[in-house]
Amino acid sequence: MKRTLFLFIITFYLTGNLTAQSRVIENINSQWLFHKGDLKFATKQNIDEKAWDLVNIPHTWNADDSFDKRGIDDGFDIMYYYYRGPGWYRKWIKLEEEDANRRILLYFEAANAVAEVFVNDKLVGKHIGGYSGFQFDITDFVKFDSSNLISVKVDNSYNYDIPPHRADYTMYGGIYRDVLLVKTDKIFIDKLLIQTNDVSKSSGKIKLLTKLDNKSNYTDLKLRFTLIDPSGFELEKKDINILTQPKQIIKNEYDFTTVENPELWSPTNPKLYKVKTELLSNGKIVDELTQKFGFRFYRFDAKKGFFLNGNHLSLKGVNRHQDRAGYGWALTNDLHYEDMSIIKSMGANFVRMAHYQQDQAVLNACDELGLLVWEEIAVVTSVGHEKFKINAKNMLREMITEHYNHPSIIVWGLMNETDATPPPGDFNWNYELCLELNSMAKKLDPTRYTTQAQKGDDTTGISKITDISGWNRYFGWYYGAFEDFGKFMDEQKKLNPGQPTLISEYGAGSEKGYHKEIPDPSDFTEEWQIMFHRSALKQIVDRPWIAGACVWNMFSFASEEKQGSIKHINQKGLVTWDRKAKDVFYFYQSKWLDEAMIYIVSHTWLERSGANGEKKKIEVFSNCDKVELFNKGKNLGIKTSNFVWDVEFSEGKNALRAVGEKNSVKVTDEILINYTFD
Repeated sequence: MKRTLFLFIITFYLTGNLTAQSRVIENINSQWLFHKGDLKFATKQNIDEKAWDLVNIPHTWNADDSFDKRGIDDGFDIMYYYYRGPGWYRKWIKLEEEDANRRILLYFEAANAVAEVFVNDKLVGKHIGGYSGFQFDITDFVKFDSSNLISVKVDNSYNYDIPPHRADYTMYGGIYRDVLLVKTDKIFIDKLLIQTNDVSKSSGKIKLLTKLDNKSNYTDLKLRFTLIDPSGFELEKKDINILTQPKQIIKNEYDFTTVENPELWSPTNPKLYKVKTELLSNGKIVDELTQKFGFRFYRFDAKKGFFLNGNHLSLKGVNRHQDRAGYGWALTNDLHYEDMSIIKSMGANFVRMAHYQQDQAVLNACDELGLLVWEEIAVVTSVGHEKFKINAKNMLREMITEHYNHPSIIVWGLMNETDATPPPGDFNWNYELCLELNSMAKKLDPTRYTTQAQKGDDTTGISKITDISGWNRYFGWYYGAFEDFGKFMDEQKKLNPGQPTLISEYGAGSEKGYHKEIPDPSDFTEEWQIMFHRSALKQIVDRPWIAGACVWNMFSFASEEKQGSIKHINQKGLVTWDRKAKDVFYFYQSKWLDEAMIYIVSHTWLERSGANGEKKKIEVFSNCDKVELFNKGKNLGIKTSNFVWDVEFSEGKNALRAVGEKNSVKVTDEILINYTFD
């Protein structure tokens, strides 16, 4: 059965705009039955369900199992510390007799990695790829005025033909995003892409690309477009007659209108317009959708960096994985929004969605909060051959088609760390795939840049294929010294001076609350992590041709292969896996945030010791013009830069208080240190 994608479902579900009488959207996340492992008769209606678990969607079967003790102490090497294989879901739904004249659609926001969907014991479709939405028309498989059984087999096993083969993150299995049941008219709006062209501060053109899925006998059709500005005012309305034969797919492009003096979208002013589209037959609305978009214009310059709406803007970025402690990938929309709010609160304006297409709720949050986005597909570490290439292309097509209208997205990412030179005589599948993905991205979306993230000396020239080169570099963590970072980037710039540059990854791990006065290299202390970022950030800022950089990572995340101070966790997050800020988070606030902030380093090092009379360095992270530090009420002095004091503690409780001032706004921070004499 042919698989199709429907942007309108995501749009309506997230915006709540359900005014069309013929369309009903139901969230069916609750009360599913789940069985871990394969079953021969899982699609049969009359099986014994007592052994099945009752779960709600979003759901993953890997929320905890990557943290068991297998293979850690017994000397037996186990490749995967978590279950990778099939799992089954079942749910009964009731359809009324009145639904018989509608089309019944089943939409999954994502399931990892291969999903086979059955209705009443019949296969209705199969989807390959764990990160994009997919939908099946189940009208011909359901019974009306009756209950119907939905059965879904999901499999997150390794598959050579499906990206990714392996990566530095746990590949959770399950239906980990929302599931929707959609009832529509026989004809509906399948796709609406909004293209903003020739945008400037004085005007912007809107071009609309529509696709109608028609299984009706209607011949008198009309599309009505209404443009709504950020304040809710209707700017323009246009009716367009459509001539069609019954039961056709209808694709059209329309030059809709030009907006004078548009309110431009930016991180500091994330203004969103809307296009409301109504589909009418004989004057009756049979379908409707409202899609948000934004006007903005931007460019990357090989010498000067990034410009948004005519103004230079340094891209201050982080990477984001979609898992969280206790949830795995099965996050609610509210939790996704919370993540993006935390990123915004640090002062960042740029997010790389690593290493896969993320939830529609994430992109909506970026649009609303004002976060620029690099989104990519899951071609990570290695590539396969023809079938792999086909699946990678499908992933790119799905990502661009689903997320096309988000003004936050400025670059499409094609691959990550695949830059190994092929063996002598072997065909360079990696290079060929990058060429084809880049060409496809340009055809699907000529308005945005393409990029990729690579890590080593480019011996194949693959990094030159995309518009922008991205670099993953960890000098001072995995290799080399801190200062090697800038040297490497200068060398690469000389080799390729005409291509814009982004730093896609840089970072160091730490364990929250683990401190040393004199840290050792890569010892997982918060002090070494801060030293790394202090050096790397300065080297980036000192090179104006680097358009921006993304810290690896905003949040620590699960990775079964990691063996740091916390097993199976990549600890490079500025915030822990359970969303607790480390000291380095406040370092970046002091560099990136506009609002006044202050933080005494460190709130997790409150038990200290030393000799009587020995002085200890106390640092304050702040973006204030001046900072004053007190200990037990005693003024230790005011500083206007380099907020570090040598403090002599008394035995027992020492109450530190820092007061900062910026633009006549005062901020304070306090900690209580218990000091013991050696």
